[in-house]
Amino acid sequence: MQKGRLLTIAFTVAAASFAGCASIAEKNADQCEQMMQSKAEPALVSVSKSDPSPDGRSVLVTGVVEDQRLNTVVPAKAECQFNGKSLAAFHWLAPATLADSGVARANTGNTEH
Repeated sequence: MQKGRLLTIAFTVAAASFAGCASIAEKNADQCEQMMQSKAEPALVSVSKSDPSPDGRSVLVTGVVEDQRLNTVVPAKAECQFNGKSLAAFHWLAPATLADSGVARANTGNTEH
């Protein structure tokens, strides 16, 4: 009986640990999506996928963004790096117009969360 009880406790602790990591990863994914939208303004971003790493330290967000010069929609991709729950870095991977612009590697220290 004692062995079964120890296994139950071990699984409970492991599940609680993984739930905490998933929660941080999900919150970081939401924060990255919000940063992507704010950096694209006044254009609108439509997110199709948000892929956080298991530990939540990095998030890759894909979707589409309006290209206001061409009045069309183009694929968009951004990456965020986190220190715990704090956004450490944001940069555009696509489209090239944003990746090559001044917001490509924005200093997130001055952004509001």
